[in-house]
Amino acid sequence: MPSHGKYSLWLCPAVGSSAQTQLSEIITGKAAALGAPIFSPHTTLFSPVHASSDSDALAQVREYVAKLGVELGKDTLRAGIPFRANKVATGGKYHQCVLLEEQGNAVLVLANGIARHHWNARGQPAFYPHVSLVYGDFEGPMREKIAAEISSNLPEDIEQLSFFAPQINVVRTTGPCEEWRDIGTIRLSK
Repeated sequence: MPSHGKYSLWLCPAVGSSAQTQLSEIITGKAAALGAPIFSPHTTLFSPVHASSDSDALAQVREYVAKLGVELGKDTLRAGIPFRANKVATGGKYHQCVLLEEQGNAVLVLANGIARHHWNARGQPAFYPHVSLVYGDFEGPMREKIAAEISSNLPEDIEQLSFFAPQINVVRTTGPCEEWRDIGTIRLSK
């Protein structure tokens, strides 16, 4: 299949929710202070989806969501896919520089596994559910300093940063993050 681009499946907190507001403030605040990119708060459920067009990508994700409904059950999806905030951590990749780790919940892990099977994804790294807070190539000590600053300013109850995603945002992630664009959403339940 000729490839138009690479797409990613994002789970995002609801617009205007406490989690979305707080995570956005962290991301934009640190981006301004560090000269880092600004992006919407999200956890990447799966990537990459290769498609010949935006409409092809959306069609593929609709098929996947139908499969999710069968394999996880429509009742499970009705509330949305949960992201349960655990702790701030650092990673070794540009898009995982400083992040908020997820506690590890079965629905999120199963949804990723179903996506891997659906798109016949082999040889991918292990699924690491998280919400990135800073993108960048900062050295280890700087990453640790940023993570400590973020941690010290988080709400005492980190669960406030948890959310249920009622839909999958399909994002064209070809090129640098400044060029990424949300092409549409697919609701998890009708």
